[in-house]
Amino acid sequence: MKFDFSKPVLQKPRLPEPLKAVLRKFSAPRDDAPLAFLPEADVTTEDLVDRIKIPVNNASLRLKGDNEVRENAQFLARQDRWDCLSERIRMADKSRDTTVKGTPVVDLMLFGARADVVSAAEHALLHGRPAEDSNFFAGIEDFELVLSENPEDYAIALVVAHMHIDIGWAWRGTVAEADLKPANREAFLAHFARAEEILDSFCAHELNSAALSAARCALLPGSAHPGDRVADDFEDLIDLDPENPRHMRALGTYMLPQWYGDFASLDLQARRTAARTYDLWGAGAYAWVWFDALLTDPQGLEHVDTDYFVDGAKDILAQQPDQATANLMAAQLYCAWQAARQRYRETGAGSEQLAALRAAFEDVVQDSLREVHPLIWGHAELGFDNGVRGVSIERLAQKGRDFAMNAVAQPFMKNLEAGLTIHFGPDGITEIQP
Repeated sequence: MKFDFSKPVLQKPRLPEPLKAVLRKFSAPRDDAPLAFLPEADVTTEDLVDRIKIPVNNASLRLKGDNEVRENAQFLARQDRWDCLSERIRMADKSRDTTVKGTPVVDLMLFGARADVVSAAEHALLHGRPAEDSNFFAGIEDFELVLSENPEDYAIALVVAHMHIDIGWAWRGTVAEADLKPANREAFLAHFARAEEILDSFCAHELNSAALSAARCALLPGSAHPGDRVADDFEDLIDLDPENPRHMRALGTYMLPQWYGDFASLDLQARRTAARTYDLWGAGAYAWVWFDALLTDPQGLEHVDTDYFVDGAKDILAQQPDQATANLMAAQLYCAWQAARQRYRETGAGSEQLAALRAAFEDVVQDSLREVHPLIWGHAELGFDNGVRGVSIERLAQKGRDFAMNAVAQPFMKNLEAGLTIHFGPDGITEIQP
C-alpha cells in the first residue's frame, strides 16, 4: 500500500530509558559530590583543583564557520540556485574537508540545503499542522521536481534522499518499537524506501563519493535485515574516507547488541578495520571503533582487548598530536577507566584492565594534554554518542570544564595534597612549591 504523505498522524514522542538516564545524570547536582579518588583530608576538593593551572580553550564554542556553511547552502536552495549548490556539494565531497570537530563539510551543506523542508515537516508532525508560511508538502514535491529535472546529479539526489531520511525519523520519533503506531511506522519505512530508491541510481565507488556511501549507512535503520549489511556498508565508507574517524566510531555504535551486532562481531570489525588502515592509523582504528561503544555500553569492557586499545590511542595521538585529539583521548580513557571501576567495584575483578586504562590516561595528561577543551569533556561525561539535544552549549561546556579539571587533577593528587601548584604550558608541566 502506498502511504499518503498528506495525512500526518500526531504521535507524542517518549524518551527511551537510556536517554532519560543520561539527562538525569546531566541535571544532577555535582557541587556536593566528592571525587571518588580523593582521600579524606582537611583540604577541600575545590582547593586541590584550583591549584591545577591549565589553559581553557573555548574556541569550540564558536561555531561561526559551521553556521556559515549551513546558511550558505540554505540560501542557495531557497534561491533555486541548484547548479551552484550541486557544484559546491560535489567539491566538498571530493576534497573530504572536515571542520575542526571532524564533521564533513559536505554534511553541513546537505543539512543546510534541506533544512527548510525538514523543519516544516517536523513542525507539522509535532503540532499537527504546518507552521505558518511553511512549505511542508509543497517543499517535498519541489525537491522531487528538482531531482526529476536533474536525474544524473548525485549531489541533488543526496539532498533529496537525506530530506526523506530526516522526515522518516520525524515520523518514527523515539518511542519504543512496540509502542510505535502503525501509521508512523508505515511513514517511516515509506520515506526510507524512497531515499533508498533515489540512492540506488548512483554508485559511491564509481563516483568516489564518501557522502553517497555515508547516506547508504544512514539507511540501515529502515532496512529489513540491517545486521546483514552494517559491516559491509561501513567497510565501503571507511575505505572511501579512512582519514575521518567518525565513520569508525559510528560503526562501533551500530555493532553494539542494542543495535545490529554483538560484542564479538564488534571486536572483529575493529580488528579488520585496524588491519585495513594500518598504514594510516597504526592500531588507531581499533580504538576508534571501540571509542563510543565502550561508553555507550560498558559491558564491552569485558570484550575489548585493552592493550590493543591503549596502543591504538597512542597511535592516534602520534598521527594527530593536536590538542583537540589529546582532549578526546584523555576524556575517553578517563571515562572508560571510571566505567571499569564502577563495573568491577563489587567483584574486585578487572585489576589489570583498570591499571592499564589509568596508566594510559595519566600518560596522555602528562605527555600530550596542554589545554582543556570543555565541550569535548562535556560530551564525554555523557557518553559521547549520547543524542542529547536542547542542552545549551554554554551549560554543557561549564559542566565539561568542571569534569575535566577534576579528571586532570588525578595524576597529581599527592603533590597537590602536599601544597604544590601544577602549571601546564606549551613546553610541559611545572610543579611549583608554595
